[in-house]
Amino acid sequence: MPRPSQRDRIVDAYVDHVVSEGPETVTLEAVAARAGVSKGGLLYHFGSKEALLGGMLERVAALTEADIATARAAAAAGTETVAHYYLRTSADDPASDSDFFRAMVAVLKVAGTEEAAATTARASISAWREVLAEETGDELTADLIAAVGDGIYLRAIAGERSTPLTRDWETTLERLGVRAPSEQSP
Repeated sequence: MPRPSQRDRIVDAYVDHVVSEGPETVTLEAVAARAGVSKGGLLYHFGSKEALLGGMLERVAALTEADIATARAAAAAGTETVAHYYLRTSADDPASDSDFFRAMVAVLKVAGTEEAAATTARASISAWREVLAEETGDELTADLIAAVGDGIYLRAIAGERSTPLTRDWETTLERLGVRAPSEQSP
């Protein structure tokens, strides 16, 4: 696996700082120290805290696209529906501490005070809802799946990983009106 670029390490450090210390404590010096670069090295890539925030928001957009592509590939291969992927990873991602999970937690922490972060969070949520609507053919069903997934995600963050919703994905999806991949129309 290639070593992350200095720019990526800085964004990682920013995300880690926001998640662990909170957005209100972010300084360029603290992020540079966490990334193991000089302040000048950070400023080369990101000329301000706003630019650093922009780097994180670009990453979330790219990670959202990559996650959706993974879900679509699984659906195309017939291994699971997009809805199944969305719900399953809503429970799994907090446990795996994925890049996407950490970046979304950081964006949500910043969203209360930065409209750009709130906009990025809404765009990610909307992108998933659109993909779910494509699969189900119904906007309300897609929104229900997204809302259930978001609830599972919040529960998993709080440490509650096993609930009636997560013990049997097929039954949960059936209740939401989603058929298993083998039952999907070609």
